Amino acid sequence: MIFYEEYADVPKEIIQQFVTEQQLGRLVTASMSSQPHIGLYPFQFLGSTLEMHLNRQDEQLADLRDNPKCAFEVDEMLGTIPSYWIHPSHAAFATAYYRIVIFECDAAISEDPQMIAEHQQRLMQHYQPDGGYEALSAQHAMYHGSLNTIAAITLTIRECKVKWKLAQNRDRETRGKIIQHLRDRGQATDRRAADALQWTLDHEASK
Repeated sequence: MIFYEEYADVPKEIIQQFVTEQQLGRLVTASMSSQPHIGLYPFQFLGSTLEMHLNRQDEQLADLRDNPKCAFEVDEMLGTIPSYWIHPSHAAFATAYYRIVIFECDAAISEDPQMIAEHQQRLMQHYQPDGGYEALSAQHAMYHGSLNTIAAITLTIRECKVKWKLAQNRDRETRGKIIQHLRDRGQATDRRAADALQWTLDHEASK
């Protein structure tokens, strides 16, 4: 993937909000034989680190034991548009819109029950702030089994790569027309796509 500057012009606080709001992210690891593996997981974003957990039998945990370098990715797929919205006959103008953030990280693994419980408690507070469960603790008998089957993973972020492909390569008039087409078409993600393209216009106007 090429990270063009025009698609990466997103304020840090907006990126942080976007990542925090995502429900799941993709962990990418590689085995000792260089075979890539990818998994989809809940996570907790803490600014300079990400927290998650893996089953101790997971092939990705084995990867991280051998090579702690990994990537963690979150995204929002906003859909595609037909070429004729931009050009009456040129097929190359068909395109897709999306928002993606990729973190290049170093992983640390812990099988200490207390640390795993603390990780899991933070994760539960993030995903289930309304409660409805017993607080996680390494001393709580109810959690002994589950805490001993998973490992806590802390990903320290080395680099953040951003690509919000939202028609920033088109002039404002063209983007305005695409936004209207999206609102008129009304497919599942078209409203979100239109709002995302409108954000680019507002962001540029605020500079």
